[in-house]
Parts: sequence; structure tokens; C-alpha cells
Amino acid sequence: MATQFKPTSGYAPSGDGKIYFETAGSGRALVFIHAGVSDRRMWDPQFETFARDFQVIRFDLRGFGKSAIPPGPYSNRDDLRSVLAFLGVAKAALVGCSMGGTTAIDFALEHPEAASALVPVGAGVSGSKDWSPQTIKHFGEMMRLVQDRDLEGARERDARFWISGPARDSSKIDSAYRDRATQLHRENFSIERFAMPPEQELVPPAIGRLGEIRCPTMVVVGDSDADDLLKLSHRLASDIPGARHVTIENAAHLPSLEHPDQFNAILRDFLAGLPK
Repeated sequence: MATQFKPTSGYAPSGDGKIYFETAGSGRALVFIHAGVSDRRMWDPQFETFARDFQVIRFDLRGFGKSAIPPGPYSNRDDLRSVLAFLGVAKAALVGCSMGGTTAIDFALEHPEAASALVPVGAGVSGSKDWSPQTIKHFGEMMRLVQDRDLEGARERDARFWISGPARDSSKIDSAYRDRATQLHRENFSIERFAMPPEQELVPPAIGRLGEIRCPTMVVVGDSDADDLLKLSHRLASDIPGARHVTIENAAHLPSLEHPDQFNAILRDFLAGLPK
């Protein structure tokens, strides 16, 4: 009879806040950091699966899920370090999607001794400012809706851009994935989050320092993600020494949630090749 999966959860103190986390399994540490259009639950297809072989950790960034909006200055990489310290983890493989990928990259640069591997997924890169017309148009129109207090319109536009992809044929999108991703997006999209204090950025930022990363790295991106993130994925793979680049077909911004079996196989293969 299969035993019931029972992760441990709690709050790790970090600066003037508390970060909600969940952990399960044992062995080498593997951390999943969510995108800015979701929360820790976007990793549901990975959490229990990888807990069979690793100590798996996931947490809610500030202003998402069960972690409150910060009252003052903060940094996601410091919160990641606080979670690891609270759990007694000295070194971990980091898998981060979108904003979570930005966090993982910054953390690997600031604390190279604590990053055993790096997997940015559709990741942003701190210091990157060369935005495409596609991105400028999206955020401009979304913020106009926010300023007009049309929260539902802003939500719908943002969900279409990230969950479906800016230009993908909707007939190619699995409805179960779209429904789940849209639900997570809705539960984490709020006017209050747009008024959050700015994150304290890494100095100097990551965009000019990618060559400093020395841990094994695999860059993952969906072929239907935003133009800027497709471009950045190639920049990451080119500038990080020895990095692999993997494109998942018919996937937008959340390939681990949209195509979990394929993503899990790719990730498991990469982790299997890491030094023990």
C-alpha cells in the first residue's frame, strides 16, 4: 500500500518578513522557484515526483501565495538564502521559472558556493533592459488597464500573454493546462502587488556577469514564450560556460506545468549527470 505524501511546511524568517515554504524527501537539495504569474503550486507536477530522490523545496516569493507583500525593501535572492538557512541546506540545485529564474541566477552569482546547479526556465535576467516592441506593448496596455482599475481586463490580457503565449494558435493549447494556469494566475494577480516596494537588485546585475557562473547549467524555454525570453535564453546558454539549451515545443511561459512529463524527463536527465 502506497504511503501518503506528507510534505513539511512552515514560514522561514527573512528580514522583516516570513516566507512560506514546503519541503519533502531527503538527499541532495533541489529548489523550485515559481514565476511571477503563479506561486509555488505551479510545481505540483514536479514536487512529489522529485521528492522520491531529492530533498525538494518550494516556496512563495513575497506577495505571492502565502507570503505577504513586503512592508519595505527586500530581495528574492535573500529570501531564498533565508529559506535554505532555516532548513539547514548549505547547497542546492536551483530550478527557477521567469522571475524565479532571475532569482536563481542572481543567487548563483552572489552565493556560488551554495548553488550546485542552475536551471533557468523562461528566465529574466537582472539588468536586461533591451525590451522588444512585443513586451513594451503588452506591459503598456496592461498597466493602462490597471490604472483604469479594470483589474479583470488586465488579468485577462496578462494571462493570454504568458499562459497561452503572445502569438500561439489557441487550438494547440491543452484546456486542462490553461484552466489550471489561469486559476493560479488569477489567485496571484492583484492591484496591491503592483504597488510593492522595488526589489533590491544585484549589483552589478547579472546580465554582464553570466560568464562568472560556474555551476552546471541547463537553460529551458518554451518555443511560444515571449520574444524577449526566447532571446535571453540563447544569451544565457551562450554566456554561461558549458550551459545546455533546451527548447520545449508547443509551450509558452510555464513549460513545466504545460508539459510536465517532458519537462520532468529533461530535468531528471540533467540532474543524473551532476557530480555526486
